[in-house]
Amino acid sequence: MARRLLSWPQGLGNVSMEILSGPRAVGSGQTESIGNFIQTFGSPFGSIRIRLNFSPMRDEAARRFRGWITALHGGANATRVPWVDADRMSLLEAGVKGPIENPPWSNGKPWGNGKNWRASYPPVHVAAPAALGSTIVQLADEFWGHRLGYGDQFGFFPFHFGVYEVTEVLGEGTYRIWPSLRKAVSPDDFATLTPSLVMRLESEEAANRNREADFIRSGSVTMVEVFDYDVREYFTA
Repeated sequence: MARRLLSWPQGLGNVSMEILSGPRAVGSGQTESIGNFIQTFGSPFGSIRIRLNFSPMRDEAARRFRGWITALHGGANATRVPWVDADRMSLLEAGVKGPIENPPWSNGKPWGNGKNWRASYPPVHVAAPAALGSTIVQLADEFWGHRLGYGDQFGFFPFHFGVYEVTEVLGEGTYRIWPSLRKAVSPDDFATLTPSLVMRLESEEAANRNREADFIRSGSVTMVEVFDYDVREYFTA
Protein backbone atom coordinates (compact mmCIF):
# COMPACT_ATOMS: atom_id res chain seq x y z
CA MET A 1 0.00 0.00 0.00
CA ALA A 2 1.41 3.39 -1.02
CA ARG A 3 1.98 5.97 1.68
CA ARG A 4 0.44 9.41 1.46
CA LEU A 5 2.28 12.62 0.58
CA LEU A 6 0.59 15.56 2.29
CA SER A 7 0.68 19.25 1.45
CA TRP A 8 1.96 21.76 4.00
CA PRO A 9 -1.05 23.34 5.79
CA GLN A 10 -1.88 26.75 4.36
CA GLY A 11 -0.86 29.56 6.70
CA LEU A 12 1.23 27.34 8.98
CA GLY A 13 4.53 29.10 9.66
CA ASN A 14 7.22 28.08 12.11
CA VAL A 15 8.85 30.61 14.44
CA SER A 16 12.11 28.69 14.80
CA MET A 17 13.98 25.83 13.20
CA GLU A 18 16.71 23.77 14.82
CA ILE A 19 19.00 21.59 12.73
CA LEU A 20 19.41 18.41 14.76
CA SER A 21 21.92 16.59 12.59
CA GLY A 22 24.44 17.59 9.99
CA PRO A 23 27.21 15.92 8.01
CA ARG A 24 28.59 12.85 9.71
CA ALA A 25 31.38 10.56 8.61
CA VAL A 26 31.52 6.80 8.39
CA GLY A 27 34.90 5.07 8.30
CA SER A 28 36.77 8.23 9.20
CA GLY A 29 40.32 8.08 10.46
CA GLN A 30 43.89 8.49 9.26
CA THR A 31 46.77 6.50 7.83
CA GLU A 32 50.53 7.13 8.19
CA SER A 33 53.15 6.15 5.64
CA ILE A 34 56.76 5.13 6.28
CA GLY A 35 57.79 8.67 5.37
CA ASN A 36 55.56 10.09 8.12
CA PHE A 37 52.99 11.39 5.64
CA ILE A 38 49.57 11.36 7.31
CA GLN A 39 46.42 11.11 5.19
CA THR A 40 42.99 11.58 6.73
CA PHE A 41 39.85 10.15 5.21
CA GLY A 42 36.10 10.17 5.76
CA SER A 43 32.84 9.67 3.88
CA PRO A 44 30.17 12.24 4.62
CA PHE A 45 26.59 10.95 4.70
CA GLY A 46 23.32 11.44 6.50
CA SER A 47 19.89 12.94 6.07
CA ILE A 48 18.49 16.27 7.20
CA ARG A 49 16.77 16.19 10.59
CA ILE A 50 15.09 19.27 12.06
CA ARG A 51 12.82 20.48 14.83
CA LEU A 52 10.22 23.11 13.95
CA ASN A 53 8.52 25.21 16.62
CA PHE A 54 5.27 27.05 15.91
CA SER A 55 3.62 30.12 17.35
CA PRO A 56 0.56 29.68 19.63
CA MET A 57 -2.52 28.49 17.73
CA ARG A 58 -6.23 28.35 18.31
CA ASP A 59 -9.49 27.92 16.37
CA GLU A 60 -9.03 27.12 12.66
CA ALA A 61 -5.22 27.24 12.79
CA ALA A 62 -5.22 24.75 15.66
CA ARG A 63 -7.62 22.44 13.82
CA ARG A 64 -5.52 22.42 10.69
CA PHE A 65 -2.34 21.79 12.68
CA ARG A 66 -3.74 18.88 14.66
CA GLY A 67 -5.32 17.38 11.54
CA TRP A 68 -1.98 17.55 9.75
CA ILE A 69 -0.24 15.84 12.66
CA THR A 70 -2.86 13.11 12.75
CA ALA A 71 -2.58 12.57 8.98
CA LEU A 72 1.19 12.09 9.27
CA HIS A 73 0.47 8.94 11.31
CA GLY A 74 3.61 9.05 13.41
CA GLY A 75 5.91 8.94 10.40
CA ALA A 76 4.03 6.54 8.11
CA ASN A 77 3.05 9.41 5.82
CA ALA A 78 5.17 12.37 4.69
CA THR A 79 4.64 16.04 3.89
CA ARG A 80 6.06 18.61 1.51
CA VAL A 81 8.13 21.16 3.44
CA PRO A 82 8.80 24.60 1.94
CA TRP A 83 12.34 25.42 3.04
CA VAL A 84 12.63 28.96 4.40
CA ASP A 85 16.15 30.26 4.90
CA ALA A 86 15.81 33.35 7.09
CA ASP A 87 19.42 34.29 6.27
CA ARG A 88 19.36 33.90 2.50
CA MET A 89 20.69 36.70 0.32
CA SER A 90 18.50 39.70 -0.41
CA LEU A 91 16.76 40.15 -3.74
CA LEU A 92 19.33 42.81 -4.62
CA GLU A 93 22.19 40.42 -3.81
CA ALA A 94 20.44 37.78 -5.92
CA GLY A 95 20.69 40.03 -8.97
CA VAL A 96 17.16 41.40 -9.07
CA LYS A 97 17.16 44.84 -10.69
CA GLY A 98 14.38 47.40 -10.54
CA PRO A 99 11.70 47.91 -7.88
CA ILE A 100 11.25 45.13 -5.34
CA GLU A 101 7.71 46.24 -4.46
CA ASN A 102 5.68 46.37 -7.67
CA PRO A 103 2.43 48.23 -8.40
CA PRO A 104 -0.99 46.76 -7.59
CA TRP A 105 -3.37 45.25 -10.16
CA SER A 106 -4.45 47.41 -13.10
CA ASN A 107 -7.62 48.38 -11.21
CA GLY A 108 -5.46 49.95 -8.50
CA LYS A 109 -6.29 47.26 -5.93
CA PRO A 110 -3.82 44.98 -4.11
CA TRP A 111 -4.14 41.27 -3.46
CA GLY A 112 -6.69 40.10 -0.89
CA ASN A 113 -4.03 40.27 1.85
CA GLY A 114 -3.57 43.98 1.20
CA LYS A 115 -0.15 43.58 -0.45
CA ASN A 116 0.93 44.45 -3.99
CA TRP A 117 2.89 42.34 -6.42
CA ARG A 118 6.43 41.68 -5.24
CA ALA A 119 9.56 40.51 -7.02
CA SER A 120 10.59 36.91 -6.42
CA TYR A 121 13.96 35.16 -6.41
CA PRO A 122 14.96 34.31 -10.00
CA PRO A 123 15.93 30.76 -10.96
CA VAL A 124 19.35 29.92 -12.38
CA HIS A 125 20.14 27.37 -15.08
CA VAL A 126 22.25 24.32 -14.22
CA ALA A 127 25.50 24.68 -16.17
CA ALA A 128 26.57 21.01 -16.32
CA PRO A 129 25.01 17.63 -15.53
CA ALA A 130 25.65 16.04 -12.14
CA ALA A 131 24.72 12.49 -11.14
CA LEU A 132 22.67 11.26 -8.23
CA GLY A 133 24.93 11.29 -5.17
CA SER A 134 27.30 13.94 -6.52
CA THR A 135 28.61 16.57 -4.11
CA ILE A 136 29.73 19.03 -6.80
CA VAL A 137 27.37 21.11 -8.95
CA GLN A 138 27.84 23.86 -11.53
CA LEU A 139 25.50 26.79 -12.04
CA ALA A 140 25.23 29.24 -14.91
CA ASP A 141 26.59 32.79 -14.76
CA GLU A 142 23.24 34.50 -14.31
CA PHE A 143 21.62 36.29 -11.38
CA TRP A 144 23.04 34.61 -8.24
CA GLY A 145 24.58 31.58 -9.98
CA HIS A 146 28.17 32.76 -9.38
CA ARG A 147 27.51 34.60 -6.11
CA LEU A 148 27.10 31.75 -3.64
CA GLY A 149 29.46 31.16 -0.73
CA TYR A 150 29.81 29.08 2.42
CA GLY A 151 26.44 28.47 4.02
CA ASP A 152 24.21 29.52 1.13
CA GLN A 153 21.31 27.11 0.69
CA PHE A 154 19.48 26.27 -2.52
CA GLY A 155 17.66 23.51 -4.35
CA PHE A 156 16.54 22.50 -7.82
CA PHE A 157 13.36 22.20 -9.86
CA PRO A 158 11.26 20.89 -11.51
CA PHE A 159 10.39 17.68 -9.67
CA HIS A 160 13.30 17.74 -7.26
CA PHE A 161 12.98 17.37 -3.49
CA GLY A 162 16.06 18.45 -1.59
CA VAL A 163 17.92 21.38 -0.05
CA TYR A 164 21.69 21.79 -0.31
CA GLU A 165 24.24 23.94 1.48
CA VAL A 166 27.47 25.22 -0.04
CA THR A 167 30.52 23.88 1.81
CA GLU A 168 33.20 25.00 -0.64
CA VAL A 169 33.54 27.28 -3.66
CA LEU A 170 35.67 25.42 -6.20
CA GLY A 171 35.53 28.02 -8.95
CA GLU A 172 33.18 30.42 -10.70
CA GLY A 173 29.76 28.81 -10.29
CA THR A 174 31.19 25.48 -9.13
CA TYR A 175 30.25 24.42 -5.61
CA ARG A 176 30.75 21.53 -3.24
CA ILE A 177 27.49 20.85 -1.39
CA TRP A 178 26.02 18.91 1.49
CA PRO A 179 24.09 16.70 1.40
CA SER A 180 24.86 14.88 -1.83
CA LEU A 181 22.38 15.23 -4.69
CA ARG A 182 19.14 13.38 -4.03
CA LYS A 183 18.44 13.35 -7.77
CA ALA A 184 20.57 13.86 -10.88
CA VAL A 185 20.46 17.33 -12.46
CA SER A 186 21.01 18.43 -16.05
CA PRO A 187 21.12 21.71 -18.02
CA ASP A 188 17.36 21.31 -18.44
CA ASP A 189 16.96 21.91 -14.69
CA PHE A 190 17.03 25.10 -12.66
CA ALA A 191 18.49 26.01 -9.27
CA THR A 192 16.30 27.93 -6.84
CA LEU A 193 16.72 29.81 -3.56
CA THR A 194 13.23 28.65 -2.52
CA PRO A 195 13.59 24.85 -2.49
CA SER A 196 11.28 22.25 -1.01
CA LEU A 197 11.83 18.80 0.38
CA VAL A 198 9.75 15.97 1.76
CA MET A 199 9.92 14.97 5.42
CA ARG A 200 8.17 12.67 7.86
CA LEU A 201 7.76 12.61 11.63
CA GLU A 202 10.72 10.95 13.30
CA SER A 203 8.43 8.83 15.49
CA GLU A 204 5.01 8.71 17.14
CA GLU A 205 6.38 10.98 19.90
CA ALA A 206 7.87 13.52 17.47
CA ALA A 207 4.90 15.92 17.47
CA ASN A 208 3.80 18.16 20.34
CA ARG A 209 0.31 19.66 20.12
CA ASN A 210 -0.40 20.23 23.81
CA ARG A 211 -3.65 22.18 24.11
CA GLU A 212 -3.84 24.50 27.11
CA ALA A 213 -6.94 26.43 28.13
CA ASP A 214 -6.43 29.19 25.58
CA PHE A 215 -3.96 28.01 22.92
CA ILE A 216 -1.81 25.25 21.57
CA ARG A 217 1.19 27.01 23.07
CA SER A 218 4.08 24.69 22.32
CA GLY A 219 3.34 23.13 18.95
CA SER A 220 6.44 21.48 17.50
CA VAL A 221 7.52 18.62 15.26
CA THR A 222 10.76 16.70 14.82
CA MET A 223 11.11 15.57 11.23
CA VAL A 224 13.55 13.63 9.07
CA GLU A 225 14.12 13.89 5.35
CA VAL A 226 12.62 11.46 2.88
CA PHE A 227 14.94 11.10 -0.13
CA ASP A 228 13.63 12.16 -3.52
CA TYR A 229 13.82 8.66 -5.01
CA ASP A 230 11.95 7.19 -2.04
CA VAL A 231 9.21 9.78 -2.41
CA ARG A 232 8.62 8.67 -5.99
CA GLU A 233 8.84 4.99 -5.13
CA TYR A 234 6.66 4.79 -2.04
CA PHE A 235 4.51 7.92 -1.66
CA THR A 236 1.45 9.15 -3.54
CA ALA A 237 -0.21 12.57 -3.44
